[in-house]
Amino acid sequence: MILIDIGVQDGEREYNHYCYYETFSKDDHDKGKITERTILSEFFGLNLTDDDYFDDDKDSYWNDTTAVYINSVQDISSQELETLRKLRIVY
Repeated sequence: MILIDIGVQDGEREYNHYCYYETFSKDDHDKGKITERTILSEFFGLNLTDDDYFDDDKDSYWNDTTAVYINSVQDISSQELETLRKLRIVY
């Protein structure tokens, strides 16, 4: 199970969203079984393509007028996920 920290830059404002996948591990992410493009597309309900890259580094994508990117991916336990749900960090 993985927890994903998604960064958003909207002008000079930056903030984060969090999501999780119960069926993938960090190793799966590192091996490309689930890509950052897929995660961002699913989270924001988009169909991101190469045309949506924010910069030449290909780490960020345009979502309308904001840049979106993955800050981190980490393995978490079921107990940690339940704690994040109780604190309303993830839904």
